[in-house]
Amino acid sequence: MSRTAPRELPLDIRLMQGTSRALYWLVALGCLFVVAHWLMQRSWWDIRAVRLQGDLQRISPVTVRADALPQLQGNFLTINLAQAQRVFEQLPWVRAAVVQRLWPMELAVTLQAQQPVALWRETGGPPQLLNAEGQPFNANLGEVQGLGLQQFSGPAGSSLQVLQMSQTLQPMLQGAHQILAVLSLGSGGNWSLLTRTGLHIDMGSAPDSVATQQRLKQFLELMPQLEARYGRPIDSVDLRYPNGFAVHLQGVELPGMNKTTKPHSAGRKD
Repeated sequence: MSRTAPRELPLDIRLMQGTSRALYWLVALGCLFVVAHWLMQRSWWDIRAVRLQGDLQRISPVTVRADALPQLQGNFLTINLAQAQRVFEQLPWVRAAVVQRLWPMELAVTLQAQQPVALWRETGGPPQLLNAEGQPFNANLGEVQGLGLQQFSGPAGSSLQVLQMSQTLQPMLQGAHQILAVLSLGSGGNWSLLTRTGLHIDMGSAPDSVATQQRLKQFLELMPQLEARYGRPIDSVDLRYPNGFAVHLQGVELPGMNKTTKPHSAGRKD
């Protein structure tokens, strides 16, 4: 008995069969997608609660619910957690947020609050607050009135530079029982500061240079002697002289000297 080898189907028939199988699976997958999408949109997946945790001392839950929750899109399955995180981080006093799904049908939101270290005013801009990383942020300034925050100002993008300069100068001032109150960086690059006792100091354009810091240190050392010598407190000093400084005595005006005493050599002790 002879055996006949199976005949190979023509190419057009094989293509038609392959196309039919592909269409079948595409339709099946499309139906599955439609059914899955329909199921994911059902109300039983709605978020039923949002749990707030973390540093909530200045972050009001009422504000969070009023400002953030209406902006959340999707349900427990479809919500974009990264987008939800950005929504919470736009709230006043919120520095960072972590959003997680919490079964069943809840969101857990961990908030990290901003820690203000100073008041900040960018040149030509509204007052803001500054955090420990030198980043400006917006909040109700009335909430920090009793904290005695330092006041910084400078051109756009200079907030971190001003903060770092304050950290450099503060130890030097503390050694003379002075506390930094105001630090300003002018548009021309000149620095000036005001202490809580009312002492104004012009630092010039290179306050971090060794020469300028040496003049500041020597002035602070000589300040008690100068005040005792003239019988009046010093209310301002100009450190922009290359070999000394000029002081202005409180309540004294000297014609032709721009209300200052003559410059004192940085190396003199009298």
